Parts: sequence; structure tokens; C-alpha cells
Amino acid sequence: MVTIKDISKKSGVSIATVSKALNDYPDISRKTKILIQNMAKDMGYVPNSSARSLKTHQSFTIGIIFEDITNYGLQHPLFSKILESYKKFVETRGYDIMFLAKNMGNQQGSYLQHSMRKQVDAILVLCEDFNSEEMIELYKSKIPTIVIDYIVPTAVTITSNNDQGMEQGVKFLYDLGHQKIAHIYGDRHTYIGGQRKLAFENSIKKYNLPLNEEFLISGEYFSKEDGYQAMQKLLALDEQPTAVFCASDMLAIGSIQAIKDAGKRVPEDYSIVGFDGVDIGQLISPRLTTIRQDARKMGEIAARKTFQYFDNPNGDQLGDVVTVDTYLINGESTRVLKD
Repeated sequence: MVTIKDISKKSGVSIATVSKALNDYPDISRKTKILIQNMAKDMGYVPNSSARSLKTHQSFTIGIIFEDITNYGLQHPLFSKILESYKKFVETRGYDIMFLAKNMGNQQGSYLQHSMRKQVDAILVLCEDFNSEEMIELYKSKIPTIVIDYIVPTAVTITSNNDQGMEQGVKFLYDLGHQKIAHIYGDRHTYIGGQRKLAFENSIKKYNLPLNEEFLISGEYFSKEDGYQAMQKLLALDEQPTAVFCASDMLAIGSIQAIKDAGKRVPEDYSIVGFDGVDIGQLISPRLTTIRQDARKMGEIAARKTFQYFDNPNGDQLGDVVTVDTYLINGESTRVLKD
């Protein structure tokens, strides 16, 4: 294994100078830093993480809490992209990620206990029961925490602009001539489910459209199966909507399948709009019209916010909420409604 001493011998500079150059100290010239860093790379030098941790009092590891109630796991069409983007960014700064669990083997514990045991420097939270005792305990700790899609006063939240996205979808259907628009919403007790349902209702009122309570159907956990069951309930109504705006693409995909199984067609009989912009929605037939979330940008912002903590630990960013713009993808699942 190549050591700092080996680099020092080959470069002709002191061990102290090599160490400072590799750790980007300001009292080393840029020319020397580049020379040493390139030489270290060519020689296959790998920093000793244990030594670096002792010196900086950091583990250079970020904990990931990823508990997906829909059972998609790391194949989750949205959160996997956020995580991928986050991982790529933190790796450029020399950090690793580690998945955290509440329990270790047969030993019961908590996220906080696991985080402290592994000495993670920060935590990214995706898809969890945000109000559980374990999560509240974590929020109260001193560990910097970034949360996706849930507002926590003692953490930083990264979320899509749900108000913007829901209005984009309603306006799009309104401009196509639709007046009877149903909404399959996610669990109202989740932040996203409640936000999107409220934003849908506000957008319906903004465009002076009728708000039929029968057209508001729960899609529970945003899954394809939930979308299928919710659409079956809409299909059983005496009065039928002409369009259905779903709170997720998976709900929309399930809805389309239910419509097909009932002998109906999309978009000829029902126009369908989803929310998320996941890849699978652009591979089905008809190609889904949807509101796309910028998952990669969300991951990058989450990473930048993490390093803001590290660079300025006393900074005033607790409670920050960063919203990322959405945009509409016009697919093949909607049509102009003739008079």
C-alpha cells in the first residue's frame, strides 16, 4: 500500500508538505498541491480513513434512513434517483454513505443509537414514518439532518413545489376543456398526500371548477395497486369524471390498468395525469402525461445543504425548506374534450 512517506520520497518534498497538500491546506501553493495530488493519484494512494477521522473528529460517513412503506425499496422510482444524485455529490467530497436501521441483529435500538454507534456526520431521511418516536428523538439530537418531503423545525427539508405542480396539472386539464376532474390522493396523514390533496382542491376552486366530493378517492400509499382499486371506485359512480389527476405516477399507472380492464380507453374515455415523472410512466402505452419532479436536483441540493452544515456548523439553516420547481410532461394519456 502506498503511503505518504512513499509520495514524499518520490516527490522530493517533506512528509508534512505532502500531508498538507493532500488535505488542501491553504499554506501550500496551488502548484505544489496539484503536483502532489496528481502524483498520489498516479501512485494509487488511498487515504487512511481511520487516521483522517482521528485528526478531523469526523467519520466522513453520512447515514441514510430509507424505509419505504410501498415495498419498492431501492427500486423506488423517485427516491432511488434522489439518493443516487446525493451519493454522487457527497462522494466528490470524500464521503461515504451508510444505511441505518433501527435494530442491529437481535438487539433493539433506535436510529439515534445506531447513528451514534457508527459516528455518522449527518443523516439523510427518505420515506419513513416521520412522526415516530425514533424520528422525533433523532430530530432533537445534534446530528445534522436533511429530510426529503417532510418539514421538521430542527432539520432542513427538500421538497418539490407541490402547489405549483398540482396547479399545473389542473390548469392543463382545464385548458383541454375538462370540467369534471377527479383526484386520487395519497395518504392524507403523510406530508405529500395532504399537500397535494389541498393543492388540488385550491386549484379546482381557482379555475371555478366543481369540486365533487365523490371524485376525491384515497390512493393510500401511492402504489399501483392502490391506484387500481381507487379507479375501480370511480368507475362504479353514477356520475363519471372525464379526467383523473393522480397524486403519483404509480397511482396513475394502476388507474390506467383498471380502466383498460373495465373495457374503457385512455385517453378516449378518461384523461389521466400523474405526478412524479418516473421513467416507467414514459414507457407504458399510452405514454403518461405527468408532473415531473426534478429528483436529481433535489438530491444535489440535499447534498449541498449537508455540506453547508459541515462548513458552517453554527449557521442559521435549521428549519429551512427548499422547494424545487416542477414541470409538466405532455404525454398521450390526455385529450382535448370536445363540446
